[in-house]
Amino acid sequence: MAASAKQDLDHQVWKLIRQHSLQGKKILVALSGGVDSTALLRVLSKIHKKDLLGACYFHHGEDSNQEYRKEAQIFCEKLCKKLGLSFFALKSSELAKSEAQYRELRYEALKRLMNEENFDVLATGHHRDDLLETRLLRLIRGTGAQGFHGMLAYKEQVFRPFLEVSKRDLKKYLREEKLRSFEDPTNLSLDPLRNWLREEWLKALEKRQRGALASLARSLETIAQEVSAQPWGDLLGQNESYKTQGLSRAFYLTLSPFEQRRMLAQYLYSLGKRDFTQSQLEEIQKRLDKSQKVITFRVSGSEWEINAEQIKVQS
Repeated sequence: MAASAKQDLDHQVWKLIRQHSLQGKKILVALSGGVDSTALLRVLSKIHKKDLLGACYFHHGEDSNQEYRKEAQIFCEKLCKKLGLSFFALKSSELAKSEAQYRELRYEALKRLMNEENFDVLATGHHRDDLLETRLLRLIRGTGAQGFHGMLAYKEQVFRPFLEVSKRDLKKYLREEKLRSFEDPTNLSLDPLRNWLREEWLKALEKRQRGALASLARSLETIAQEVSAQPWGDLLGQNESYKTQGLSRAFYLTLSPFEQRRMLAQYLYSLGKRDFTQSQLEEIQKRLDKSQKVITFRVSGSEWEINAEQIKVQS
């Protein structure tokens, strides 16, 4: 960012709002109190109509981190009051067992609130560092080329205007705005692989070579764009019935082993499933190699049902 983080970021988000025709849309901000979502709320409070803006804090339930969550909710409510914005608080009725389940519960609750309160768009503070971590994790899991696609600035009612902005720049923005944030202490834990990447590996890389993170993020974004632009074989496009009926088993059997895994990965992605590994794809492939006509099994958190004609994940 240039000298004024405030002006640069405000203008950047304003351009994205115009680009995606969101000026008259009612926007709900997923507010955690952290640097990214606090910066997002502040930017939108300056460039969007306040009667078309609100924020929601989602409490993940009573566990060892409940004291932080209670204080974070109070912080978010006070911030919204200070900015003159509507505030909503939601609480999970169940405790999640994984990061993926935390995310799923949070998005389900936010979507319900959007429907109840007539919000058109959900805005999240995902930034460049988040996107980089997601892509690296997918590379580690071996999910294939589709794993590069990551997040988009606006898709399916979700607005992510910070994907080209680093967390460092968001911190600078909050300093210039004289606003503080409220960070989750569990983000410092090195147990989840994402946290280890963020706190250990990526910091060590940047320390070893200044500017490496920005270069790595740009490189992966370039690869993602190149993959999207290439007719590398959208195998699902040759089986349009997959949306309602699953995959064609006959067509699947005509593919090479590599193409079969790619097709399965594309299918899982089309269903919104992201947390699978290359070894799980190979396990599914192994199950499908069996000659029996009807097969049911569970892999990658999904129930698979195969008959003579179809390969389908049960919703």
